[in-house]
Order: sequence, then structure tokens, then C-alpha cells
Amino acid sequence: MKVLSIIDSFKGTISSKRLNELVTLELVNKGHIVDSITIADGGDGFLDAILGIIENVEVKKVMVNDPLFRSIESEYLIDKLNNTAYIELAKASGINLLTKEELNPFVASTYGLGELINDAINQGIKKIIIGIGGSATNDGGSGMLQALGVKFFDNKNQEIKNISNGKFKLINHIDETLFLEKIKGIEFITLSDVVNPLLGPTGATYIFSPQKGAKIDELEILESNMKYYSSFKEGLEKPGSGAAGGVGYALHAYFKSKFYPGIDYLLDLIDFDKLVDNYDYIITGEGKVDIQSLLGKVIFKISSRCIKKNVIIVCALNELDDINLNDYNITSIYSVVNESISKEESMENPEQCFRKMIKENVL
Repeated sequence: MKVLSIIDSFKGTISSKRLNELVTLELVNKGHIVDSITIADGGDGFLDAILGIIENVEVKKVMVNDPLFRSIESEYLIDKLNNTAYIELAKASGINLLTKEELNPFVASTYGLGELINDAINQGIKKIIIGIGGSATNDGGSGMLQALGVKFFDNKNQEIKNISNGKFKLINHIDETLFLEKIKGIEFITLSDVVNPLLGPTGATYIFSPQKGAKIDELEILESNMKYYSSFKEGLEKPGSGAAGGVGYALHAYFKSKFYPGIDYLLDLIDFDKLVDNYDYIITGEGKVDIQSLLGKVIFKISSRCIKKNVIIVCALNELDDINLNDYNITSIYSVVNESISKEESMENPEQCFRKMIKENVL
């Protein structure tokens, strides 16, 4: 059989690139022909996906501030031929950069993301594509804006340094002059699988900030701060404004960025609809498969493009109950966690458990 492995990362355990390598190793041993593609939705692994798709891109290393303003080495990609930069928010402002104890949506900043964008602009880049998943922040993109020249002033006309959600109520006025000059003539494209608005019960604060360290009794304060901050610039109601703790809002309102679902953008980039004709089986998946996985995420996007193909889903944890797989163009689902492997064991030895599942179940 000829197989294409295109699995999204199992977040926090195994990268997309490594998962596809492991599938290839196991299935080649069974005599199958296997090709693989690293994939992402705009979050963790976005740069790895681009590296696997576009030839002759250059990795640009740069020192930036992490979400708590500590200096770290980060990177982005430059396609010199097309004068394009690819930036992954998680490489500078990601939740993966902090320990659980360090998470604090009142102080976490996207300043480092702004520094990556600034470096690309200084290289003369005219098109910047930003994957905005996996943030540790709830700052509405204010840190990113500040790093690019937006100035936030208090009622004493003093500039507010290290802007973040906890300082929003100090804002009296905002000066965009330097920022607008800096981004003039540059095209921005934003990739995200999130369509949430900035505010409200389905917005950045109430849906996403609890996983970034917010306590239940802090949500109303964070939301009030965000509402005040967004009152200075229209754009909060646009789909995706709530992505990455409100980075989507800033990219809509200040950058006038175009937005695309990250997975669709990457699949189109590889001409996936034509590519699948070459294979008998398509293997895809993600860490946890639930009903949300079938409502627009990586698995749904891939399976819906594989009509008349055998689509196998692999995951760490399967939470789908009583659904007809045929309704979603899925042949079968296999999970690492099952009767013989516990969730704890799978976390302790993720690669070993994943390989065992592939060897014993898939093809």
C-alpha cells in the first residue's frame, strides 16, 4: 500500500515531524511505501511545516523577550526569493516557554512576537505570514504593538512600559505614528484555527485565559481590562479577534491583516487535493480527538478533502462516542490510551507507546 502520513502534533509530547517519522518507520517495516508531511494549524510546529514544504528558506535566529520579558533565542523563516517571512508566535510568546507556576495573564506579553516581526521588517521583508496559536498571553497583542513602535500613555502623559493586561486601565491615549510608518507597504497574513471574538463568553478571556493561569475570580477583571483596551480601536467583533489572547484583534485592528485557517493555508500550499490521488491510505490525527476535532480542525480539514480515500485517525486519547465514522469520511480511529496502556504510561513513554499502537493496529 502507498501511504501518506500527515499527523498534527500531540501537543506537549510529540511533534508533528516526529510522529510522522515514527509512522514511517513502523509501516515501512510492514512493507508499505510511506511519504510524510509535517503539518500544523498555525500554532506549535508551524515553522517545521513550512520548512518541509518550501525549499530554500533561511532560518533567522534572533534574541527576543519571552512572555515575562526574559531574553531568549528565537527564530523565524525567510523566503528570500519571494521576500516573505514566516513567524510562529509560540517561538517568542508561547505557553510552552513558561512553567505552569509562571503562567500569569495579567503580566504575560507578546512583546517578543513584535520583536520577531520588527526584525523581519528590518530585513526588508514585504510579506509577513504569522501563525498565532499557542500563546501564553491575554494582552490583546499590545506587547507586539509596543515592540513595533506603538506608544501607550497614561493620564500624566508618561509612556507605559511593558504594557500588559494588568496595565490596560492606565492607558489614557495611544500614539501609532511610528508603528504606521514602520509597517507601511507590508502585507500581513494571519493563520489561526480560532474564530472566537475578542470579548464575551466565547472570547479570549473566558475561553482561553484559564489555561494560561487565570483563576475563575480573575476572569471578570481580565475581561474588563480587555474591554477598556479595545475601546481605543475598532475591530474586536471580527472573527478570530480572540485568537492568541487577543493578538488576532491587534492584527485585525492595527495591521489590517488578512486571516486564513492555518490548516487550509498549508494544505493549499502543498496542493493537497491533487496530492492525495497518489495514495491508498491517508493517516492523520492529533493528541486528543473529540467532537471539536470534527468541526473544523486539522482532522476535519484533511478527511473532508480525502473523498473516496481511506482515512485513518491516530491519537493519544479518543473521546469520540457513538458517532458514525463514515459520516466524516473516516475509515478507523486508533488511540494510544486503551485497555492495555494508561494515560499516565502514555505520558511517561509517549514515543514508545505510539509506536506500539501503530505496529499492532495500523495496516
